[in-house]
Amino acid sequence: MQPHYFSKYKNLKKSISLIIKKFKLTEICFLSASIMLNLPTLAFGDIILLPAQILVIAGQIFAILNPLSVLPTFMSLTDNLATEERHRIVRNSSVAILVIMLLLAIGGNYILGFFHVGIAGLQVGGGILLMSIAVEMLGGLPRAKSLESRAEVAIVPIATPLLVGPGTMTTIIVLSATASIVALIVSIFAVSAITFLLLRYSGILVKILGRNGTRALGRFMTIIIAAFAAQLIYSGITEWLRSWGVIVT
Repeated sequence: MQPHYFSKYKNLKKSISLIIKKFKLTEICFLSASIMLNLPTLAFGDIILLPAQILVIAGQIFAILNPLSVLPTFMSLTDNLATEERHRIVRNSSVAILVIMLLLAIGGNYILGFFHVGIAGLQVGGGILLMSIAVEMLGGLPRAKSLESRAEVAIVPIATPLLVGPGTMTTIIVLSATASIVALIVSIFAVSAITFLLLRYSGILVKILGRNGTRALGRFMTIIIAAFAAQLIYSGITEWLRSWGVIVT
């Protein structure tokens, strides 16, 4: 019996050692990719916090993307189109949204470096921009002033500027410089998937919620945008005061 238990212990020890080696190899891969792309590194020990980070970041991106507020406009643009054509527009719009946000997430640091813009400056400027967008949206102003053609609306105006407008672009660039790149990219995929589903089943959602209910949800998301904007401005000003030696933490 004793040799049997000793053998089981030995096999268990070997399995644990193999798992540790795999974890170390994965950590090296994460670090190598971050260094090669000049992206913020993610400590492997912080991976346990990823779900919470993804939830917060995805919420921020979803709030400023605000696909709920676009549903009435999307339905009016595609009202006279065949179902297959409407589905094609949804697919193209979703892919365009995903690609644009990924490019901003990966290239955000390079954009800041090229224009010599600091994180604090971007937070204050981006926060003011987001706050003005939130005020306009709460006032009921449309996110796009004019819509020209129904022939090809997947990219313009649905993907941009209706969904990925200046506010979304600013948010992604700020997050690329302040948040985990892994959490940001996963959040972008998640938000893009949710946006696809909302557009794909927009008719059902509007029937369930009604146009007033859809607008009410869109207005609620603008409150989240305003709160995020206030936090950005506060963080940027705090960082400036800290760099000037006015406050010490």
